[in-house]
Amino acid sequence: MFTYSRSQPQVRRVLVHGLLYVGRMFAELMDGDGWEFRYYPDQGLHNLASMARDLRECDLVYQIGGRVTMGKFLRAVKLMKKQKLIMHWAGSDVFGQRAILERGKANSWLMGNVHHWAVSQWLAQEVGQLGLRCEWVPLPPGNVPDEPSPLPNEFSVLVYMPDIRRSDLYGLDLILQVARYLPHIRFDLVGLLYGRIDDASPNLRIHGRIPDLAQFYKRASVVWRPTRHDGLSFMVLEGLGYGRHVLWSYAFPGCIQVTDATAARNTIADLYAMHKDGRLGINREGVQVIAERGFLPKQVKQKTLARLERVLNQ
Repeated sequence: MFTYSRSQPQVRRVLVHGLLYVGRMFAELMDGDGWEFRYYPDQGLHNLASMARDLRECDLVYQIGGRVTMGKFLRAVKLMKKQKLIMHWAGSDVFGQRAILERGKANSWLMGNVHHWAVSQWLAQEVGQLGLRCEWVPLPPGNVPDEPSPLPNEFSVLVYMPDIRRSDLYGLDLILQVARYLPHIRFDLVGLLYGRIDDASPNLRIHGRIPDLAQFYKRASVVWRPTRHDGLSFMVLEGLGYGRHVLWSYAFPGCIQVTDATAARNTIADLYAMHKDGRLGINREGVQVIAERGFLPKQVKQKTLARLERVLNQ
């Protein structure tokens, strides 16, 4: 719940709603310096009742996760006549929205009264193709370190997959193939919350949700994200910040673009050979990209607060 003090009338209050992991991290990182951010997850009517006062009193509503239909939370936002609403599109939330538009089911208030932001340039273009004016605004990646870490003595690959039901989106089939191709290399899969992976090879170690991936980044030489659709991945930015060699299905500075199992297998094998020969250093290009292109958390936070101030002053 927001705090209220007559001695601090200048405090800007932002209610953050939506994706659990991203929303909580965003609110914690952005809070302070004359701003008060409070996060509420998307957990139905009971949660909506508990946030009612903060929703009524906030200066700005920040929805992480995009859509063109209303839902309970956005109906409450409209009912309370909140004039400042940002909807931040994160990645796969764009799926299925065009079909909703084509069926004439999109909400006109949502289409015309919201500031639409997207985490990457390509996602902003996809949202724009829905008929929405959308601006590219990265979300602050809270776990990007200020300095890289030395590569570990043991070579390994870090991958992510949260839900068996969405395994195609996250490229689980590619992960399983490449792990079998390279049985001498350890793969660590983090984030699994729903379902089981029964056909994993012995060198693929399965982990659940890890609150802080710092130790996993430090133990990895390679971060591989074989997604078939993505926003601007926190895992990619964090991997680059740690100085890891990042493989991604998208072309991005500091990363190696791989789009199929053969390319991934060959690239990982080449990096492993360099490691065995003592020639593999940290990914200095990736570290430079993070620092010089403004992806350090404090840099993104500063830019985001400036944008929020402009929205409030319009």
